[in-house]
Amino acid sequence: MSEDPFTALEALLRQQQVERGFPEYFQVGETVRFPLGIRWNAERDYRIKAIYNNGVEVECDGFVYAHNDEAVLRLGMTHTPSMQE
Repeated sequence: MSEDPFTALEALLRQQQVERGFPEYFQVGETVRFPLGIRWNAERDYRIKAIYNNGVEVECDGFVYAHNDEAVLRLGMTHTPSMQE
């Protein structure tokens, strides 16, 4: 029998994020923070709207912000404390 296609896709996406340098695995709809950003944004929660080959879009208070991979890593994107295991 073949492997579940959704499991295989998730494994591929996880591997791609590792290769891009992401310290954690992120999925659309999850809530994240940027702790290395400016102080008043560091504890603000953002919802991942889209993940692209070279960056992400996050949403907060009705505004959408696009960040390339370099910015995501520089700002230290991480899951919100309530989502971390």
